Amino acid sequence: MKRSYRDWRIHGISILFAAVPVAFAAVRAVRTGYDFRYLWVALASLLGASMVMVVGAVTSRRPNNAAALSAGVFVIATLLAVLAAWLLGIRVGPGSLVVGSGFGFCCAASCALYVLARP
Repeated sequence: MKRSYRDWRIHGISILFAAVPVAFAAVRAVRTGYDFRYLWVALASLLGASMVMVVGAVTSRRPNNAAALSAGVFVIATLLAVLAAWLLGIRVGPGSLVVGSGFGFCCAASCALYVLARP
């Protein structure tokens, strides 16, 4: 089945949402010159999102499926981001939870848009 122009736009936006954590981490690494911790946290978050999307492959475009899958992506991506931060020596506190949930939100939004843009 051929994708419509609308589906291509939504798919492109989903890629942008997935790239936000990596871009944020890259900006942090460039500005400090030595702090690559956010890059590892972003990659852990993306890895968690990818695992959930592979395991929970959705065969239809119903909004309920997209919502359930993106909720799972949010939880797992956030948990893996916070776990990666903790393993890198960052104290688990409000700051790491905000960054982890921000990365998880970007992954969840990307997942929802990707599922809705599938033909």
